[in-house]
Amino acid sequence: MVQERLAVDALQAGRDAIHNLKWIRKHPEAMLPGKLKDAEAYLCAMKTFAEVEMKNARRAGRALRLKHRINILLSFILFHNRQKSKAV
Repeated sequence: MVQERLAVDALQAGRDAIHNLKWIRKHPEAMLPGKLKDAEAYLCAMKTFAEVEMKNARRAGRALRLKHRINILLSFILFHNRQKSKAV
């Protein structure tokens, strides 16, 4: 579960990095003098990390777990609805 949580956090950080990178490029005066290059480099690294993590998320095993959970949820909902209709 820890690995999945780290993957979710990495993807969120990547999305935030893209937004922050756009904002920094529009408003460079908001950054501390001399820190603009460092901030851009860091945000680009976070964006790259998120892209790699998305690619890893598509590898064998990770997608199947999600698909399996969705199938279980759908079967539960359908079974529950059938039980309600029979009871009425």
